[in-house]
Amino acid sequence: MNKLSRRDFLKLSGMTAAMTALAACGPLAEEQSAVATAGPTPASLLPTSYDEDWRLQQTLRRITFGPTQDEVAHAYEIGIDNFIDEQLAPQTLDDSYAESLVAGFDTLNANPADLVGNNMQYQTLTELTAATLLRGLYSRRQLYEMMVDFWSNHFNIYFRKGQVRSFKAKDDREVIRAHAMGNFHDLLLASAQSPAMGIYLDNFASTADGPNENYARELLELHTLGVDGGYTQLDVQEVARAFTGWSLDGLGRRNQGTGDFAYYDRNHDKDAKLILGVEFPAGGGIEEGEQIVEMLVEHPSTADYISWKLVQRFVSDDPPASLVAAAANTFSATRGYITAVLSTILHSEEFKASLATKLKRPLEVFLSALRSTGAKVDYQGGGERGNGGRGRGGAQALVGHLTLMGQPLFLWETPDGYPDNAAAWSSTNGTLARWNYALALAYGQAGIPDIDWSALSAGASDAAGALDAICQRLLGATLPDQGRHIILNHVRSLALDASLPAIGALLLSSPYFQYR
Repeated sequence: MNKLSRRDFLKLSGMTAAMTALAACGPLAEEQSAVATAGPTPASLLPTSYDEDWRLQQTLRRITFGPTQDEVAHAYEIGIDNFIDEQLAPQTLDDSYAESLVAGFDTLNANPADLVGNNMQYQTLTELTAATLLRGLYSRRQLYEMMVDFWSNHFNIYFRKGQVRSFKAKDDREVIRAHAMGNFHDLLLASAQSPAMGIYLDNFASTADGPNENYARELLELHTLGVDGGYTQLDVQEVARAFTGWSLDGLGRRNQGTGDFAYYDRNHDKDAKLILGVEFPAGGGIEEGEQIVEMLVEHPSTADYISWKLVQRFVSDDPPASLVAAAANTFSATRGYITAVLSTILHSEEFKASLATKLKRPLEVFLSALRSTGAKVDYQGGGERGNGGRGRGGAQALVGHLTLMGQPLFLWETPDGYPDNAAAWSSTNGTLARWNYALALAYGQAGIPDIDWSALSAGASDAAGALDAICQRLLGATLPDQGRHIILNHVRSLALDASLPAIGALLLSSPYFQYR
């Protein structure tokens, strides 16, 4: 840990002023103490000229949770377009190391029936969160992990609703992770048959005598067509009738079943239905829900909506219509092949033009800071409720910062998932939480692993050289003169060893790092 003398601590007391100046990209003034949340416009973070080095570095920051030095070197070796294609084929990348880190988490692969009533729900959330973070940190399949996060929000399930707690790990394993870069049809059907989704949106208890519209509404509005996708309230009602009887094994048997998806024909509404203009004759069964999944995947509104969300995720808060149309064409032509749609997006000119203009969400800030600095994170076991399930240090010590930044995993209550636009993450409290995380990480506080700032500074003999070296590591680019002046002005009276974590904290909290 970097120890500070009382004198150095007093010198660092102006850190907030320096962070504010960086956020505003304005001159540092002693009286400046308010927190600037809006920050500079993304355009002010861009270089005056673009070259292939800049594009490579920034592309890596867009399609990974922050590139490691090994990934940067590999991208230079094979070229950025080949690196993208490699990430689009995650099955070709050996990910045994990342998987070894989560192999000891008992609840990840447990049968939900073994978790129900066993008071292990806290351990399940703890281990699922830790596994998600460790995979995000150490997986070679970075684009795949980003897509896992994307679909976890698209098919959002609130962990703390009822028995979802016993079923969410199964959903993560068999729905999201199994189909994250496969075919949208398979992903949608798996979600429709997910016990966790059925419990969360109440479809597990939907019967002919009491159809529940919650899942049907979100299926049309959030999972496929979009709010303006051309469906009516009558369609919602009819879809709800078509999915009656879709439940889980164990319902009504005091949780003695397997917890797997189960269809109960006796609970299915067998009357005729009219859905999106298609007639469903009387007497149907489970095939009605399966036919609806097929219809929705093939519907042009689904292609448009899913493409719009993917472009928003990887390109811009305001997705360019030209790229959305191109991605939708690929979606329709491949019947929802997710990797093909991603390839259309990531190899586009619109993607290249958008680099370094997308504000990171808290999860991306959290992971990219650790990956870019090379911080080593461990996780010490889950444990049941009796011992609190709290591994000390490592990943568990960090999770509180992710919560304070506003994105605790699997805990967004409404079906729309965590938002994906800058406006949602630009509050004063959110900005302060990002700054506090940068400080805690830079100075190794509260169990957070130490960072070797001396190594990151490449042995520089003064603050200016250290800033340039650390900047290249964290940003993949040279800091603009104004930001460079603010940081050097802040550390000018610090000894070199004390200035290194200060430089790191300021860079990590700056908009230059907060955008990707």
